[in-house]
Amino acid sequence: MKRKNRAVKAIEYEEKYSSIPIDPKERLSWLYDELKISDSEAWEILKTRDLMYTSLYYNDINIILYEVPEGTPRPRARLINRKNLANMALSNSSFIQVYSITGAEDNAYMKRLLTEDELKKLDQLICTPCIVTIDAFFKTPSSFTKKDKVLAEIGLIRPLVKPDWDNIGKKYSDMFNSNVWLDDQFTISGTVNKFYSCLPRVEIKLKYMNQVYNLNQFRAINGRQDFDTETMKLNYFRLD
Repeated sequence: MKRKNRAVKAIEYEEKYSSIPIDPKERLSWLYDELKISDSEAWEILKTRDLMYTSLYYNDINIILYEVPEGTPRPRARLINRKNLANMALSNSSFIQVYSITGAEDNAYMKRLLTEDELKKLDQLICTPCIVTIDAFFKTPSSFTKKDKVLAEIGLIRPLVKPDWDNIGKKYSDMFNSNVWLDDQFTISGTVNKFYSCLPRVEIKLKYMNQVYNLNQFRAINGRQDFDTETMKLNYFRLD
């Protein structure tokens, strides 16, 4: 199937969405008209909104990894063929397998950390919306002056160094998969901050919601093959 270029996608987008207002307030008014929401339905929406405000909350977990911050290395690829008797090769004479260099090691390391006091309150894998903040503290350069070292320690001089922020986020989020949360698809907001410090480290602040709040969310999670309905609880917010 031929891939669409940006120009074609822009035309399709214009045809499909050009009638929708850009301004948020105007867009909400347009949506009410488009959905033909009645006064009684509008009242139900407001009731649900207010109940969500009072019923939903986030739990907090803070993890500090005393290590030099790293990013996810570029994945490597290897050619699999019948000679090495890989399972997939039995049905495909030649294919490329892409694998992570450090992923398994990182994941195993996080699994060992689950016995620490910080994580003992987790009685199961998180499977609700999450907000993640990763603060990566890189070693302050020895070439810095005394003044710059102090300014860097209090966060006024920030690093402009590799790895990229997205690689940092991916590395430490992947460590949580099947250890802390079921999958990093549950992250609805993620932030990576880079700092300098005389003590290199990675501070991970995780906020996870007490329950899911939409039937589609519930079905998407409850229907996953890796969701164990016997051992995992999934609280679903609903307005009766």
